[in-house]
Amino acid sequence: MDFLLPPSTQLPLRNHAEIRHAISSQPLSSLPTLNRRIARLPAELPIKVRSQLQLLLETLPDPDAIARQLALQLIAQAGPIKPNSLPKPKPNDKPRPISPPPVGEKLNVVSDRQEYDINTQVFVAEGKVIINYKKSELKADRVRLNTKTQEVIAEGNVFFTRGDQKIRGTQLTYNYGNVKGELLNASGSVDLGKLTSSEVSRSPSEIATNSITISPIGSGNTSEGQVRRLGFITERLILDGDNWTAENLRVTNDPFTPPELELTTSKATLTPISPTQNRLDLESPRIVFDQGFSLPLPVNSITLDGFQRSAPALVGFDRRDRDGVFYQQSFDVITQPNLSFQVSPQLLLQRAFSSQNGFSGFDILGVVATLNGAFDNGSSLSARASFSGLDFTKIDSLLRFNASYQLPVFGNHTLLSQYAFRDRIFNGSLGFQDVNNILGTTLLSPNYVLGDSQISLNYQASAQLIGAVRDDIQPSTISSLIRLQGAVSLSRAFPLLRGEPLPAEKETGLRFSPKPIVPKLDAFVSAQGVSSFYSNGASQSVLYGTIGFAAEVGNFAKDFLDYTSLIVSYTQAFPSGKSPFLFDRVADSRSLTAGIVQQIYGPIRLGVQQSWNVDTGNLIDAVYSLEYARRTYSVLVRYNPTQGLGEFLLRISDFNWTRPPNNVTNVQNGIEQRD
Repeated sequence: MDFLLPPSTQLPLRNHAEIRHAISSQPLSSLPTLNRRIARLPAELPIKVRSQLQLLLETLPDPDAIARQLALQLIAQAGPIKPNSLPKPKPNDKPRPISPPPVGEKLNVVSDRQEYDINTQVFVAEGKVIINYKKSELKADRVRLNTKTQEVIAEGNVFFTRGDQKIRGTQLTYNYGNVKGELLNASGSVDLGKLTSSEVSRSPSEIATNSITISPIGSGNTSEGQVRRLGFITERLILDGDNWTAENLRVTNDPFTPPELELTTSKATLTPISPTQNRLDLESPRIVFDQGFSLPLPVNSITLDGFQRSAPALVGFDRRDRDGVFYQQSFDVITQPNLSFQVSPQLLLQRAFSSQNGFSGFDILGVVATLNGAFDNGSSLSARASFSGLDFTKIDSLLRFNASYQLPVFGNHTLLSQYAFRDRIFNGSLGFQDVNNILGTTLLSPNYVLGDSQISLNYQASAQLIGAVRDDIQPSTISSLIRLQGAVSLSRAFPLLRGEPLPAEKETGLRFSPKPIVPKLDAFVSAQGVSSFYSNGASQSVLYGTIGFAAEVGNFAKDFLDYTSLIVSYTQAFPSGKSPFLFDRVADSRSLTAGIVQQIYGPIRLGVQQSWNVDTGNLIDAVYSLEYARRTYSVLVRYNPTQGLGEFLLRISDFNWTRPPNNVTNVQNGIEQRD
């Protein structure tokens, strides 16, 4: 199957340069009578025919809009591309009025033969038909236009183009009066440029080790990844205003044939809800691997809008809060243009199997509720409540909650206001710490590049009321203090060596990776200063310095040992003073991190990354991974024994499902790294 070419039943497309003018030059007035049934057209079309052909090309939806919606509707969650929205006529509305052609806008019709029936008002063009108007072009072997019913039928090698986007099929039937029609054997592709959505191209050691989700759809919350093309084929594309229905739809992110991954559905219907929202209804959607093995998608309705949502189903591992493995299913409750509310019930599987009550009782059930809002002034609101059980007599030990509000200020800065209840923080050698309450505001700077030095600068300042366990008083107890904190960071990367990527072809640069890998060796250095002042008079100031090297060797195209990723970094802290809390105290003055990801055979890569406290020799953090990497997808098993978190991920390159938050906040260089 080829997602770029028309089905094999079509004739090959002619090149535009081969179009010939074969219109009779005999003027209409020279014919014996106007009542003659078929009149050969002169070079200039009648005004009525020209006007209606122009209306046809103006009302046809953009190929870009169709391609993006069809290619993304199984996979994307944010920012739908809408067609040229036209109000759907009501049943009693009269046909659209025909106005004279606009001055200066020329419509050209070229074909081997053109005929017009004056009595029936039917215009027919045959043989290498090409119709141009503004930036739109319609090609076909035969075009039949009924100016009375405002219906057009284009047959054979139908090719509609507007701008740089194209869509094709075998037959187009379209009524531009009521904006309804269908395209048979429709196919096309869309180039989406770069998205910040793919993790397949990243080695496991580069990805944060604190994720706990296992997503059967895919995820993406990194800055890596490049979209080349998404292609689609559908047996029948039904157009009804802004409502689209595709029958037997197949979508792929593979540029090669046969595709190694497809998403299929027997029927997909896209219905506008509001100017910024669409609802997509699916019938029996599946993911098909290598033209054989397939998995069902646990979703039949998706709301497409400006919000990212959790994958509709996932499996996770959380040893500390949920006693191990759990299953989660997500449902949209509110889907307003500027507001979304999602509820995700959980079945705590490992707790159920180890409990004396088995699968009975509220302690084996959990739930996550997520609220997101976006406002006209550029601000945004997000909140998340997580219950690791539904025994509400123990609510204080089961609920974790956080909410944040972001507001753009001073042009390019962000004012972030946050509240968290029972924030779970991991602080290196000190392990997990529960912070009972955090309420405060942080001013975040953008990333500045200092002149031509390539040095990056960013800073932040915060004021927070914190309630957490203090060990500066005896006995240790939960107590609240105000914390004022400021931080500034400078960093720079030094590219040392660069190799050449292999050609972006099926058996070379794109054999196991969604983009060709560039062998490289980089050095990086950073300096960060953090000062914290507490309302009890305590203070803690730290200067961190980090130096490291990162390398990728090989092109990941051969069967054996053709890919190695290495990272080594050393961090030295120079602390002064001590925090009264444990969650933000400097725990590791000197730390060393080393990681390797090594191709074992074919698409299989093994990864190990560990961090140590140099002073004590103790292991601070570790992550182990095993990955099956392909061009269009990746299967990854990862486990962090120090945090008791693990995951089994099926990722799909360039797809826009997001991994949900995990209720763990890591401390890095004295600052909490919250989502």
